[in-house]
Amino acid sequence: VQTCALPIYERTATAPVLLDFGAVHYLVPSHFGFCLGVKNAIELAYETLTDNPGRRVFMLSELIHNPFVNDDLIRRGLRYLQTDKGVPHVAGPGGPDLWDALTPDDIVIIPAFGATDEDKRRLVRKGIAVRQYDATCMLVEKVWKAARSYGREGYTVVIHGKHEHEETKATFSNTRRYAPAIIVRNMEETRQLGEIILNEDAGSRSRFHALFDGKFTPGFDVERDLKRVAVVNQTTLLMNETREIISYLRDVFAEKYGPDVPGAPAHVGGHDRNDTLCYATQVNQDALTRALAEPLDAAFVIGGKNSSNTYQLYRLCEQRLGRRAFFIQSEANILSRGEAEHYVFPAKGRSGPGGHVERRPLWTESRPGDPPAPKRILVTGGASCPDGIIQQVISRINGFYPPDTLRGIESVLADLSGS
Repeated sequence: VQTCALPIYERTATAPVLLDFGAVHYLVPSHFGFCLGVKNAIELAYETLTDNPGRRVFMLSELIHNPFVNDDLIRRGLRYLQTDKGVPHVAGPGGPDLWDALTPDDIVIIPAFGATDEDKRRLVRKGIAVRQYDATCMLVEKVWKAARSYGREGYTVVIHGKHEHEETKATFSNTRRYAPAIIVRNMEETRQLGEIILNEDAGSRSRFHALFDGKFTPGFDVERDLKRVAVVNQTTLLMNETREIISYLRDVFAEKYGPDVPGAPAHVGGHDRNDTLCYATQVNQDALTRALAEPLDAAFVIGGKNSSNTYQLYRLCEQRLGRRAFFIQSEANILSRGEAEHYVFPAKGRSGPGGHVERRPLWTESRPGDPPAPKRILVTGGASCPDGIIQQVISRINGFYPPDTLRGIESVLADLSGS
């Protein structure tokens, strides 16, 4: 099974791979797992720990949304300055914040999601070298550059993202230097924004502040700053939803001002620059969509509970398979041949506190007397899922079947090589 940490030019999803173990058939999408940005960040973290045995090495927050990778780094000596929600960690019970304990000799790695301007300035004031240990994904930086460009062209920037997510917070922080900005989570919030744009009245300002509290830049003026907007996105969200948001806003502005005049500045930017979504995220989604077109008994999507891109993959599986789609963190969530644990996201897909794990049946076994048909299981992982966990999931499921019903790994690999 190959990783999805592919060269940047390999952006096209192909047909899924079939692993025929006899009693169980696995469908693996052509792209899955570690993206290039995550891979680079992980390599920087391990190299930094190895090259600096006498220095304290910190990560601003979780490197990636994968507890296994993060726990391994902690065992090797890495420490986190704050949670993914920006809450500082402390130096032991009753001790000071780790932020306060930093010295110029310490190393702080910025994770793939990026960092806010506020956090970067705070590190600089502590005498910490920032640039050398900045693992921000180049595609996240591409979103920041797009937002900067829109701001210089006079647009207000609408960020399609989760306001509590590290990447969106960093994008918001970087954008506010160049343009007014507002964060919308989904189409529901975008429609609320659209109603305010269309119905400017005495109450629009108060409605705006109530609905988007904490999600717009200081000094945001509803009448001034909602005349021209451009859309950028959190790279791990579904591209189709971002496109739907852009299309809806174009309709709103066309209703209010009439169609854009050729040669004049457009009321809505973003429709001609919708490539700010991470290519790895999109190709993972495209590859999964192709795999979901196959007959399936169940699907396992593997990733951290707070992994946004993994949740988007699960959403696609849920739309196709309903309760036969499972969001899991590792092979330990597969309890038996007929039952697995599934992580249920909080309302509206908000990660973090509020989610819970529930047990679900995998499928209905064949009735006595019926010839047993091979189970067809889709297995994929988010951008922070190591390949090894996918292999462990396959081994775990195979372990529930009698050995004489399974083909050997040599035969399965021979099928793939065509020999």
